[in-house]
Amino acid sequence: MLKQISVFLPNKPGVLAGFFELLMDNKIFIRSMTVAETEDYGLLLLLVDQYEKCVLLLEDKDYLHSVSEVVAVKLFDNISDLYNIAKTLGEYKINIEYLYFLILKSKENGIILRLDDNEGGVEVLRKHGFAIIDEIVEI
Repeated sequence: MLKQISVFLPNKPGVLAGFFELLMDNKIFIRSMTVAETEDYGLLLLLVDQYEKCVLLLEDKDYLHSVSEVVAVKLFDNISDLYNIAKTLGEYKINIEYLYFLILKSKENGIILRLDDNEGGVEVLRKHGFAIIDEIVEI
């Protein structure tokens, strides 16, 4: 499983650009990201190439953040793989809480999944032949 960093940012013009600038200045590269928003805050869910360095930087700069584990799976045929992943997990009563896409260096696609049972989901997906990405360096 991979470590996903969730960062809460004030929902104001320029704040997101400032956050990206901080990462760029520290040579931390985003490998996958999605953003959700509320009236007051934006929530960034991201995977980075230097997880530990990024967490230390966020702590040093007093960014409100948390860390959770997610599952990354390679996709070879987007829609049919998405269907088969959802169907397989559903058959084993494992719920997909959310998902977002991932672009791999090899120009293949992948998907990030947060499951109600990540460990069980990884076991089921591997058992059914899906390619799990275990480390961010593969991305």
